[in-house]
Amino acid sequence: APEYIAEQGMKVGRIDSAKLQEIAVEAAEKAFGHGDLVVAFFRPYIYLNQNAIQRAGLNKADVETVIGDAVSAMPGIARTIARSQLSTLPETSLLERVRNNNHPDNSGDIYVVQHPFWYLQEGSAISVMHGSPWSYDTHVPIIFAGPGIERQTVNRLVHPVSVAPTLATILGTKVPSSAFAEPLTEVLGGAR
Repeated sequence: APEYIAEQGMKVGRIDSAKLQEIAVEAAEKAFGHGDLVVAFFRPYIYLNQNAIQRAGLNKADVETVIGDAVSAMPGIARTIARSQLSTLPETSLLERVRNNNHPDNSGDIYVVQHPFWYLQEGSAISVMHGSPWSYDTHVPIIFAGPGIERQTVNRLVHPVSVAPTLATILGTKVPSSAFAEPLTEVLGGAR
């Protein structure tokens, strides 16, 4: 929790999602005279109103830049990344995580990256949750147990997308058509 981290001497806090959306709307209103350009903020994305942008004859990249700059100035925000920039920005581990989080149909238009250990608060007083693109928040333990699976600890980088192909292989079923990862060979040793 940010409060615990603050007790350890780090500068951290909570970012109010409603305030973040309000700042995005105000920036659009001030720059373009249209407050309806922002539809919503749902962690970690700002969703823009594509129809309103077109009706106003605005350049979407300009709208993304103005809103992104305004939100980036908030305490606790490290940066914003417009979806339209994802393919042109240099490769970094942070951008790889943002790209992996992006879905062409479901993701928003501007990804909001909070500083490490800052928390994007959504209404209720939830103590903690995952969801930032920082390494400490993306570590997911994967545990397999069952007949024929030997006890071991694997210390190599693996990904949750390997779970479905591994389970399908263990069960002797067809791997889901949307699966693109390889099964975890360490689990398959003697599993039946």
